[in-house]
Amino acid sequence: MIEINASALQQAEKLLQGIPGAAKKASLTAVKKTVRGAKMDAVQKVRERYTIKPAYINRTMSFINDDGSFGFRSKGRVNDLAYFKHSPASVPKRRPAKGKYLYSQVVKGEGGTIAHAFLAKMKSGHVGVFQREGHGANSASLPIEKLSGPSVPQMLGSPTVSEFIQKRMEERLAVNVEHEVNAFLMGYRR
Repeated sequence: MIEINASALQQAEKLLQGIPGAAKKASLTAVKKTVRGAKMDAVQKVRERYTIKPAYINRTMSFINDDGSFGFRSKGRVNDLAYFKHSPASVPKRRPAKGKYLYSQVVKGEGGTIAHAFLAKMKSGHVGVFQREGHGANSASLPIEKLSGPSVPQMLGSPTVSEFIQKRMEERLAVNVEHEVNAFLMGYRR
């Protein structure tokens, strides 16, 4: 969970105390704009390091508003390895040749082949990267297991990502509060 410091919001209350209800409206609008921008920053920063698609990041984030602290949180389970860059990109029609393995890359610049892993489509329509539990030559009757990568909260929780987002949120909040206060003072908003 990443939160916003409310000192800029207190300044807005002082400036707009003569206009009834303006401080609350200005603060809420500024916070929502800030959190929306922070979510975009989070997606961009995660995508700088990981090969996951933006849609898988966005769906885990939600806006929070708890007793004067605002921000967003990310909840989610580990992501399927199929959500990251992999080759073959689609489910092959035939079994690959012996010795040909699936290539996967979770972190940009790092990656490799996964022995005996394969891309398959389940009856439900879900496409995933799987591997037999024994993953040897005589394991044809063993059950398969789905391979996973890190969750979005884990990716957002890395110090470089969370510090970057926190800093950008504070900068963006100051600009948004100033913009909303000016809109009320100049009569553009009511």
